[in-house]
Amino acid sequence: MKAKLLTVARSIAHIAVYLFTFWLVSVLHETLLLQNFPDYRAFMERNIPIFLCTVFGIAFLLFLLISKLQKILSKGKIPGIIRTANFARLSMNDWVKLALMAFGGALLFLAVMNLSGVRDNTKDFEDYINVFGTAESFVYVILGVGFFAVAFEELLFRGIVFNAFRKGMPVWVTVPLTSLIYSYFQPSFWISVTSFFLSVLYCLVYIRLGSIWGSIGIGAFVNCLIMIADKAGLVDAFAKLSDVLLVLFAAAGLLIIVGTLVWMWKGASAMKKYAVMAGNLAVYVGIYYGLLQVLVIIWEQAVLPKYPSLASHGIIGLYTNAILAMPLYYFVLKVFYKKDLIAIAQFRKASGKVHVLNLLLAVCMAVWVMTLFSIPEVIKVAPGFENIVGFFLAHNAWVFFSFFVINSVYKEILFRALIFNELKRALPLTAAMIITGILYGILFFSGDIPLMLYGTAGAIIFGLIYVWYRSIVLTIINEFVLFSAYYIIRHSGGIPEGAIQYSLLGFSSIAILALLYGLWKSKTAPSAVRRQQQESARAEAI
Repeated sequence: MKAKLLTVARSIAHIAVYLFTFWLVSVLHETLLLQNFPDYRAFMERNIPIFLCTVFGIAFLLFLLISKLQKILSKGKIPGIIRTANFARLSMNDWVKLALMAFGGALLFLAVMNLSGVRDNTKDFEDYINVFGTAESFVYVILGVGFFAVAFEELLFRGIVFNAFRKGMPVWVTVPLTSLIYSYFQPSFWISVTSFFLSVLYCLVYIRLGSIWGSIGIGAFVNCLIMIADKAGLVDAFAKLSDVLLVLFAAAGLLIIVGTLVWMWKGASAMKKYAVMAGNLAVYVGIYYGLLQVLVIIWEQAVLPKYPSLASHGIIGLYTNAILAMPLYYFVLKVFYKKDLIAIAQFRKASGKVHVLNLLLAVCMAVWVMTLFSIPEVIKVAPGFENIVGFFLAHNAWVFFSFFVINSVYKEILFRALIFNELKRALPLTAAMIITGILYGILFFSGDIPLMLYGTAGAIIFGLIYVWYRSIVLTIINEFVLFSAYYIIRHSGGIPEGAIQYSLLGFSSIAILALLYGLWKSKTAPSAVRRQQQESARAEAI
């Protein structure tokens, strides 16, 4: 134990020497040069990449000197920082993976920074691009920010800090600790948060490849792609996109990063099921979004100019979307996948007891949701519920109920039969449910965070029912009864305020948990479930 603590203490002292040297160079450069030579300061302010290269270059030379002294004083027991970092050559295959990760990272950065919720609350991301892209020549930006600054940072934080910590600490401590230190040296709060996760990625790549070129490669590619995107006007173009598209781009970027990381660690064969999953999800979501956009264009450019009185009847387009989408999905699966959508969805019967429990669950869920979203504090935080759900509840009964007969079938086929089934083939059940809810929130609620939480909670409940009984009939009925109960509650006076409101919330919460427990206890015996699973597998293979 004493030896372990001594190793950790030496590692911390080793790191402190280099971090102090870096800090000292920054301070002395500011006080001795920038403050005393106005022309020099003005030049550096016009060329931030050169400023970075100057400070980092001086620090690097001192690092080499310190490293040499350590090696001499320790009689070779402490290797030099260049050797420790290990600038081993990488294969072309490794460089391709790094480039893919960097592309995903740049896509994620550009999408997130332009989300309305991010853009309206912080300028950190925009300032990062503007500050580090400031130079009299774009070549300075590419060389300075794109390569030399990244190389120095990686030598310091991966080559020195990470490797020193790794001598006396487990990896699960070393990675977040290194990332915290790395994020501390970033220019602003949200860039620090972003850098923490980026540092975790760098550490994982460095561990796997065993060469500092791995993390340098990702950082260099990411910075260059972001700066080139800004130069080409892509940052401004992203700012004009809707939040839905931006969230989809962000999700795609994250998927590319995670997928490539899995490929790097486990090989191409392990990637197959994730690649198939991602490809199929892209097809399902692409059909949904593509058909909807076509109908929106037809509605706005062909229908409304001729029939302006229909402007307040946008639900007609949603009717059309639901009616056309189901046969389109059936056709695509039948022709291109050679699968039967009806068999995949599993329209199985359930007992009368199960149907009663399911109906009661839907009613209690409706009471809980309508009560929650009638609380003034919740209305203020999550106005999107009334904006979206209120749109449907405002229609007359015939329009509302006829629409949700069709829409309940459509939504359950899309989210349970297609998306959820696809996810659970490659991911753990809990992850499949949560991601289904997130996708539901993105596609139907435009990425509104409170509504995404609402959608995720619903996806978990529907997912449990679907998994327990292998029947989409129950989730379709639950969906229809749920929204029908919304309508009845709204048009019968709504939820009473005061103590009754909170009593209903508490009672419905307990009832939902009790009914879910009842449904779980009433599910088919394990042997029968296994037979149903085998039948499901055969159905999907048809």
